[in-house]
Amino acid sequence: MLTKLLKYEWKTTARVLLPVGGGVLAFTIVTGLANAVLGSQQDLPGLIEFLQAAINFIDVLALVFVLGACVFVNVQRFYKLLGEQGYLMLSLPVPTWKHITAKLISACAWSVVGVAYLMLCAAILDNSFVNITVSLGDGVELLSPTGMAATVMAILILLALLAGTYLEFYLACAIGGQFGQQRLLASIIAYFVLGFVEQIISVVLVVIMALTAVQVHAGSWLQVIYNVDSFWATVYLLAIVLVVFVLVDAVKWAVTQWLMTRRLNLV
Repeated sequence: MLTKLLKYEWKTTARVLLPVGGGVLAFTIVTGLANAVLGSQQDLPGLIEFLQAAINFIDVLALVFVLGACVFVNVQRFYKLLGEQGYLMLSLPVPTWKHITAKLISACAWSVVGVAYLMLCAAILDNSFVNITVSLGDGVELLSPTGMAATVMAILILLALLAGTYLEFYLACAIGGQFGQQRLLASIIAYFVLGFVEQIISVVLVVIMALTAVQVHAGSWLQVIYNVDSFWATVYLLAIVLVVFVLVDAVKWAVTQWLMTRRLNLV
């Protein structure tokens, strides 16, 4: 059933995102061709240069719009689940966690595609290939065990951050759903309150980590990290950060599922 939900989410979001993304991509190609032609010319009139800059600016705004549309459409899909659409979807013999999973996977997948899409459009505008250089430190190769470990950790952290971003939207929507007809306003307020609380907790944790590092002594977990190779220490720290992000995501998921399972108030 989860596979069917994923297909449904992908098709529904694709009906909106593909036409928007395709239109902006076509405009980007035209802009890139104009940049290539005009870039080879010298002593262009001021009006032509102004129009070229204006078109590029509009294209950048369009790309930002596509990114915003990707987030908005995927969050809206979850928000609708708390309204009239919820009477149909939640009446299916499917656990709540599968609905959340399908929407989260779809949202994250579209976001990853969106990043590749933006890189492609940037390369078209600049008339060059995107050149990504990864530096892991002196004497460390990307394909070495330490390099691979750091790369995997970095990718997992980014995915955890991405999932956490959408789960925060979902949690805010679930909290706002407790307020009936005012659920949209309540969801917006809940989102900003959650962000504020999250920032406070992050600052407290950073302060605790800093104080622990200053007062580190033999046998502590930080001392163990300091005693290993400098690069592996980075890998260990990345692993700790990943665990923290996963735990935070798990809390957001658990509270969202609890609200949808025990406190659901469809309107």
